[in-house]
This record gives sequence, structure tokens and C-alpha cells, in this order.
Amino acid sequence: MATAMTAGNQLRFIGRQAILDSKMQVYGHEILFRAGTDNYFSGDGEYATNHAIDSCLSMIACSASPNLFINCTRASLVNGSVKVLPSRSVILEILETVPPDAEVIKACKQLRQSGFRLAMDDFSPDSSKQELAQMADFIKVDFRSSSLQSRKEIYSMCRNKKTAFVAEKVETLAEVQTAQGEGNTFFQGYFHSRPEIISEAQIPANKVSYLQLFAVLANPDPDFKEIERLLLMEPSLCYRLLRLANSALYGFRYRISTIQGALIAVGEDAFRKLVTIILAGKLAHSASDLDVRQALERAHFCESLAPALKENAAELYMLGMLSMMDRMLHVPMPKLLAVIYLSSRIEEALLGSKEGIGKALEICEYHERGGDGKGPPHSDPLVRDSAANYFDALVSAGKTMNALIS
Repeated sequence: MATAMTAGNQLRFIGRQAILDSKMQVYGHEILFRAGTDNYFSGDGEYATNHAIDSCLSMIACSASPNLFINCTRASLVNGSVKVLPSRSVILEILETVPPDAEVIKACKQLRQSGFRLAMDDFSPDSSKQELAQMADFIKVDFRSSSLQSRKEIYSMCRNKKTAFVAEKVETLAEVQTAQGEGNTFFQGYFHSRPEIISEAQIPANKVSYLQLFAVLANPDPDFKEIERLLLMEPSLCYRLLRLANSALYGFRYRISTIQGALIAVGEDAFRKLVTIILAGKLAHSASDLDVRQALERAHFCESLAPALKENAAELYMLGMLSMMDRMLHVPMPKLLAVIYLSSRIEEALLGSKEGIGKALEICEYHERGGDGKGPPHSDPLVRDSAANYFDALVSAGKTMNALIS
């Protein structure tokens, strides 16, 4: 199996094959398990399904396609593991090996109620699958393994107003034309392209959980019980949090020994900042990483502009911290935002909007460039007025870093 590492993250591989509509435009993609750079399937079906689900959650290829077909085993349907996928863009493709038993039927009904669309893979005219077929939005017809007679039986059995037929494994234009004549409206096969292999840096599972904790902290009204629960699941985070709470940065005369104690001692806003500092240190390569320091500088600076911008200080602080996550994890920002759920205001600012809270990040980046060093000063008076804020942010970040590594 091919393996590779990039910037500290392990590469994962998937295959992606286009599904075209009747106008030969890309409608979506089927996501295929690949163990490495070899363009064929090898391995356990259950593992392959879990890998595809995990790849979607880890952002591989998902943002590039509006409709993703994911192969599902019986277990993934019945135990509900597929529910973590976004129902708006994912079509659950029920493998031909899945038995149409009562548990599967019940699970599929619940998944449809949750907004998922269903597809039947490599469908055969089996009366036992009638109920599943009636629920399906797509019926995939394998042109390599089916005869004209068996396809006619499939069309007769499954045709209704809402079902779309997908001709798969069509390899020539003549086969596409035959499939169109038989009533298929979507097409997948080598006539258009072989599956393409996509590789991308995988965010380690523990770092995904850190990002999700960031998302909870970014809520203007965070659930501190949930934050405490998430922290207790990661002993190293708890240790770093308590060490920082007991540092000279806060100067308490008594020892803080619990997360609840840290929350009470420093207050909710300061506690939220404490946790984000710890998370930044864990996400970067080391607690003294320059990226952590820059994230802190941005956080302090953006927060300081809250009165001038008439914006929420906590949101601005989180914006500054999160603005460095793509560099720390070596993953593009749009793909990071597919993993965690932030307010639309923070998301838009992280994606480059200069409106609202995004203005704070724009001004911060201007100061980071040293005022650009060319041409006249920035025309916005807030830029001139915020120079002292930027200097103060550098000092505050330095003090925090000293406490973090002491």
C-alpha cells in the first residue's frame, strides 16, 4: 500500500469518478476507496465505507462536487454511521450485497426522513428488493453485467415519477446512446473518464477534535459544560490548561487543580482564551512555534478593535486565532471550514471578506506587512489609530508565550 507524509500529516487516497447528466455535464462524483496510488479497489468493504465517510469529513474532494455518491454497507446503514455526512450533498449508495431485511428497510426510511437521497448500486430485478427500490432516488444499472432483457425488467420494476436511472460502466459513446434510448438520464463510465486518484493531507483525528473544540469556543454563548467534557477527554490539554492557569500570567496565590476551578478563577472570557491558547499550541508543531505567536498577536489585535468596530470582542479574538489554522495544519481554509461549524460572520471573514469583523483581520494583515512600505499610508483612519493597538498586541502575545513555555 502506498503511503506518504506531508508536513507532518499522513496522506490519504481516494478515487473519484464523474457521473454525467443527459447534457453530458458533471452532476456529481462517486467516491471510491483507494489504499494508495494504485487505481483499483482492494480491501474490506466495511473499511472502505468507513474510509470514504472519514474522507468526506476530512474534506477530501467534497467541496468540489455538489453530489457525492458514497457506497454503504449494511452495518453503516443500520448503525447510523452515515448520519455524520451532510445530507444535502451526499447520496447513500446501497451496495448490491446489502440484504433487504427489516433492519435495513427501517434504517433507510429513517435516513430518507433525515434528508438523505438513496441509490441502489448494481441493481438486479430481484423482487425482494422492491421496497428498497421504491425508496431509491437513483437506480444504477450495470451495463457490463446485465443483458437487455434484465435491464428491461429493472426499468419495469423501478420506473416511477421520481426514480432516475444511472447507466454505469458504459465505455463507449454507442453504449451511452443505447442507455439514453432505454431511459437512463445519468451516465458513469470509462467513456468519459477513469476514476481519478486524489491524495490530500489527512488531519489527525485528535486535531480534528481540537478544531471542533475551537468551534464550540467561537460561539458567542458557549456551553462551558460541553467545553469541560471535551477537555476531559484529552488529558494533555487539561494538563497544559492547568499549568497555564497556575503560571505567573495570572498570579493566583492558591493552586488551581480543576477545570471548573480555572473557569471560576479567571472568568468565562479569560477561560475561553486560555483554552484557545492551549489548542493553538497543540495544533502547531510545538508550543513555541512562531505560528502560535502570530495567532495570539492577531487575536489580541482583532479583539482590541471591538469598540471601534462596534463588534463582539470574543468573536474578534476567535477570528484572530482561527486565521492561522490553515498554516498550522497545512490545509486550505475552505477545507478546514468543512470540518468545523462556525458562525457565518467568522467563516466569511476567514475566507477573505473585508466586511464586518473581516475588517479587523484586514487591518491586522496590513500592520503585519509593515504598512506595506510603499505608497501613501492607508486611507482608513482606523489603520493609523490602531498602530498602538498592534504594538500592544505584540507585547501581550509575547507575555502569553513566555507563560506557555515556562
